[in-house]
Amino acid sequence: MPTTLSAFSGIAERYDGFIFDVWGTLYDGGSAFPDALATVERLAGEGKKLLVLSNSPRVPDVVAERLTGIGFDLSWFSGIVTSGGMVADIVGGRRDEATRALGERVLWLGRGRFPDALPEGAFAEVEDAAEADWILNAGPENPDSQIEDFEGVLTAGAERDLPMVCANPDKSVFHRGARQICAGAMAERYEALGGQVRYFGKPFPEIFDRCLERLALPAGRVLVVGDNLETDILGSNRSGIDSLLLGGGIHAGDLGGAADPAPRLDELMAEHGARPTYFAGSLAW
Repeated sequence: MPTTLSAFSGIAERYDGFIFDVWGTLYDGGSAFPDALATVERLAGEGKKLLVLSNSPRVPDVVAERLTGIGFDLSWFSGIVTSGGMVADIVGGRRDEATRALGERVLWLGRGRFPDALPEGAFAEVEDAAEADWILNAGPENPDSQIEDFEGVLTAGAERDLPMVCANPDKSVFHRGARQICAGAMAERYEALGGQVRYFGKPFPEIFDRCLERLALPAGRVLVVGDNLETDILGSNRSGIDSLLLGGGIHAGDLGGAADPAPRLDELMAEHGARPTYFAGSLAW
C-alpha cells in the first residue's frame, strides 16, 4: 500500500518540484478546489518549482486562461504542458518521421469544441473518413456523447487503416459530478476495431520528459500529483517519478469516498498496473 497522508505538508520538503494534474486535482470542471488552491499558493511561496500537466487537447494558453479564471496565479508555475500543445508542436510542425509521413488530409474529430490542437492551415481538413489520410481525435464534439455515437466513423477509419493521433489519452472525466467520455475512450475503441493510434499525453513518457526539462530537475526531486491511476500514476511510474494519488477524483466511486481506500485501492492498482508513492483523499496542506 502507498503511504497515506493526512496532510500534504508532511512531504512538501522532500521535493523541489511538483507536477500537478488539472481536472480532478485542481478543479472539477467548474470551480477550483479551495484546499488545492491554497496548497499550490503555499508551495509557490516557499520557492518550489511548480508545473501544470494536463491531458487537455487544448494548447497551454487556453488552459492558462482557465486556471487564472478560477483563481490560480500563473506566476506560481514554471510552465503548463498539455497533450494538445504537444500535438500542435510535434504533429503540426511535422517534427519527427511519423508525423512527416502523415498525409495532407485530416479528419478532425472534436474540431468545433477543441479548435487549436493543430495550427491553422497545417493540414487540409475533410469531413469524411473516405476522404482522409489520417484522423486527429481531440474528443467528442458534444460533452454528452457516448462511445456508440462514433461507431460509424471509427469503423470506416479502421477499415481504411487510417492512422489516428489521439490528443487526449483520458477515457473520461467527471464534470461537476457527471462522467463524460474523452478522446481516450474513442481511441481505445478504434484500437479494438483494428486501428493504429499514436497517443500524446499521460501516461506516455514523452510528455513527462518534457515536464522534467521545463522544471530543470532530476526525476528523483519531483512529485506528480493527480487523481488517475491510468494516466497520472502510471506515467509517473514509467518515468521514475514519485507520485501522490488523490482519491476524490476519477476513482472516488471505486474508493467509497476515499474514507477507507484499503479494500479497493490494491485492486485498482493491480487493475491499472500503477502504484502511487502516496495516497490522500484530497490536495490539502
